[in-house]
Amino acid sequence: MSNAEAILSVVPAATVVPKRRKRHLIVGLSFLLLVLLPFSAAVTYIYVFAADQYHSHTAFSVRSEEFANPLDILGAFTQTGGSTNADSAILNDFILSQPMVQIMDAELNLLEIFNRSPDDVVFSLGDSPSIEDLVQYWARMVSVSVDSSSGVIDLETRAFSAADAQIITEAIIRQSIVLINDLSRIAREDATKFAHEDLVAAEARLKDIRLRVREFRNETQIINPEADLAAQMGVLSVLENRLADALVEHEVLLTYATDGDARVTQIDSRIRAIRTQIAAEKGNIGAENSDGRPLSEVIGQYEELLVDLEFSQTAYTAALIAEEQARAEARRQSRYLAIHIPATLSEEAQYPQRFVLSLLAAVFLFSAWAVLVLIGYNVRDRR
Repeated sequence: MSNAEAILSVVPAATVVPKRRKRHLIVGLSFLLLVLLPFSAAVTYIYVFAADQYHSHTAFSVRSEEFANPLDILGAFTQTGGSTNADSAILNDFILSQPMVQIMDAELNLLEIFNRSPDDVVFSLGDSPSIEDLVQYWARMVSVSVDSSSGVIDLETRAFSAADAQIITEAIIRQSIVLINDLSRIAREDATKFAHEDLVAAEARLKDIRLRVREFRNETQIINPEADLAAQMGVLSVLENRLADALVEHEVLLTYATDGDARVTQIDSRIRAIRTQIAAEKGNIGAENSDGRPLSEVIGQYEELLVDLEFSQTAYTAALIAEEQARAEARRQSRYLAIHIPATLSEEAQYPQRFVLSLLAAVFLFSAWAVLVLIGYNVRDRR
């Protein structure tokens, strides 16, 4: 190989080495700027400036009073926890909602509680937050989880002092009790409202028909037209029986006596008297009453009133039973908050989890840096 060829073979290798060194220098510098320095700053802030946070834990669930009907045998096998789980879901949403945050802020002054360490600008609430910022920060400091199988609610609150965390937890429990009591009251009112309205209507209808019966008796001066009719029919029946006996006696008498016999004349007179009395009684039955109506019409109106009265009494009894059943059902569905674990008071700060946050910061920064390096190499290779 000649000297010229040797020089040409050495020149490309000499130019490649500086380029590689420059590229490695850029990668190392980027690692320093994008990973090491931010990670050092994050770790320094987490371990030096981040304030300790204490937690308070509680567990509770929504329960219902069980007043099962002994006759409802099938219900014992079909009862589920759907209502309890629904109440737990309602509580979960309520605890993290804006109305709860506003209630807690008015009662406890959350701005003061969550700014106990003003030097910690990352984990503190900050000055003059909007309601949206306060709700978002509340969701960071209050953790709620619901067990779907049992409906038990686990609640954990955090604050910059153990006493504040416990106070917040107890306040949340109080407001949850208020909500459950309101839900129970509304359920009872809804369960008994319509039944009570039906009872009031049935009672008013019964009073009205009783008033109409009393007015009818006052107008006709008859307590019971059916009893009067039965008495008149009894008298008429007795007269007809006597008439039948007199006719038989008349026929028997004619077998051995003549028409001019005094005994025949006497029995004929009795027969005519009985017939006259029968005609008079029949006339009384069809005669007009004091108000100008026949007794049959009065009896018909009275029977209609009796049918209405019996129907109203039956409806009133059914409405009364329905209201009692509704009240019993409302008592059975009465809700209450069962606290399994009272609000705890921690002795050591559990947050922020400095090691976990440092590890997450390292993973995030390294991952971001690696992605940027890969993108840079990909762009360079495509040129």
